[in-house]
Amino acid sequence: CKCTNEKIPYFNGRVFLKDKEQIGQVDEIIGLIHDFMFSVAMKDGKKASDFKEGDKVYIDPQQLLPLGRFLPQPPISKSGKGKGKGKGKGDKGKGKGKGKGKGK
Repeated sequence: CKCTNEKIPYFNGRVFLKDKEQIGQVDEIIGLIHDFMFSVAMKDGKKASDFKEGDKVYIDPQQLLPLGRFLPQPPISKSGKGKGKGKGKGDKGKGKGKGKGKGK
């Protein structure tokens, strides 16, 4: 199947007809990152010969990944590693307002 969506389907993502009848699962993804196709492992009782070229199939939008997941990511800076927001000094084990005497 030729993919017309810019997102990439999950492997084993469910494939449906327009009437929401499941016909199978994504088996393989083939081709270039911006021009790919996928094969469908047909569900029991379904045959590839039941479909003709140009028939549309659908994939659950929750089973699509953004293209950015497959592109190179910028390197992560190591200069600030481990410094984030700390808890500060002291305050360990102190409850709310206790430990300051009887308050005469």
